[in-house]
Amino acid sequence: MQLKKIAAVGLAIVAPFSLSGCLLLPGEFNSEMTVMADGQFAFSYKGQIQLVGLANLLNDTLDAEGANAEFVPACYGALPEPEMSEAEKKKDKKRQQAEAKAAADAATVEIALAEIAPENKGTAASITSQDSVDPDYSEEAAAEAADAAAEAVTEESEWTERDCTPAEIEQQKKDWDEQQAKSKKEKEQAKKMFAAMLGGIDPSNPKTIDRFTKEVERLAAWNKVEHLGNGLFMIDYSTKGRLADDFAFPVIPRYALGNPMIHVTRWDNGRVRIEAPTFHNDADVSLMSLMGAGSMIPGMGSKKSIEPVEVKGTFTIRTNAKVLANNTDEGPIDEGAVQVLRWDIGPKTFGPPMALLQMAK
Repeated sequence: MQLKKIAAVGLAIVAPFSLSGCLLLPGEFNSEMTVMADGQFAFSYKGQIQLVGLANLLNDTLDAEGANAEFVPACYGALPEPEMSEAEKKKDKKRQQAEAKAAADAATVEIALAEIAPENKGTAASITSQDSVDPDYSEEAAAEAADAAAEAVTEESEWTERDCTPAEIEQQKKDWDEQQAKSKKEKEQAKKMFAAMLGGIDPSNPKTIDRFTKEVERLAAWNKVEHLGNGLFMIDYSTKGRLADDFAFPVIPRYALGNPMIHVTRWDNGRVRIEAPTFHNDADVSLMSLMGAGSMIPGMGSKKSIEPVEVKGTFTIRTNAKVLANNTDEGPIDEGAVQVLRWDIGPKTFGPPMALLQMAK
């Protein structure tokens, strides 16, 4: 398997994520956000985050590719010419020289006979017979037909399977071993490439997962970070402050994790747009659908499949600002001095949550 083929498989799987910018997905969760008209805000996320499911999927694809490969020799066509000894080579050379000399002598005799032969040879009947021969026929055409027939037989014999000789088996086994070693090296290179997509996190290496967990835990607002296995983390995150600029979650320094799961954008006209692009199960970013697509790739399914966690939970926004637009099913619900927007995330969620608020000027 060549590295180009590995990369092609990787790109086929990564393509949906590249379009959406998602290498990081929620699992089961509850998230709340409060945005006040004066810019004060609070945000919390409690639940699961799926971080390296994609890398695990890619690595399983690579590991499955050729995992059950077995050397099977195959030979076709005529048996190879046996290797001749030096004595046999000398004898064969003498035979070829004798055949060449005999052919040259025969040609000399034929030329001599032609020169002394009478101008009109043969009876009248034989001459008439010669004249009646098909004018389109020639020895050259006959030779070409014979060559074509011989070539057809040769081509057919080239595709006829036969038993391999010990020498052929030895050479094929040597070539197979070299190809297996090359394939193993290319797989390791591909795994490193895929791990780099996730900031150096290697799902098959517990040390990189442990390092990542510790680095995230010491960040402010990350109250709990627990790795549950297979790139699935249990998170308790909460923060509050003032929306002087944009806000995004999660943002983890030194790790390229794609677009945030939620981001808040401030516009220059006092408006705030809140979006949660991964809080839904649409086919374009769903890891479930990605797994389905991955199963159609050669090599997938030969190992135990990774079981992704379904994106499922709730997202709630509370605000006393004017709600200009939103895509909830019920619209804003009044709760005293604030309005509440609520999304129940599940299989029937249509599109990611979005709200546009008008802040106080």
